[in-house]
Amino acid sequence: MPGLNGGRPSAITVYPHFVQLNVPERGFGSELDAMVQFCLEHGEEFRIGCFREIDRRDCILFRFRDPKNAAEFARRFGGEIFAVPSDDDLFFP
Repeated sequence: MPGLNGGRPSAITVYPHFVQLNVPERGFGSELDAMVQFCLEHGEEFRIGCFREIDRRDCILFRFRDPKNAAEFARRFGGEIFAVPSDDDLFFP
């Protein structure tokens, strides 16, 4: 799907709903399989945003098209909805 300038649309346009999860010390393990399965069952592509570090903990952003799917994913996997108001805010320090 082309963007307004003829190029590809940004992630914020295509996947405007983000869920931030803390990465456990030893990774997600088999829970990652459940996350992938959730996306498949809800018609979402498994899209991971960027990794961040907050208070010495690694975090990851998952992107969703449907806000209901994002909310359910956050509830099920202990994440929180992460609002990104503009393209400029996708670049984290």
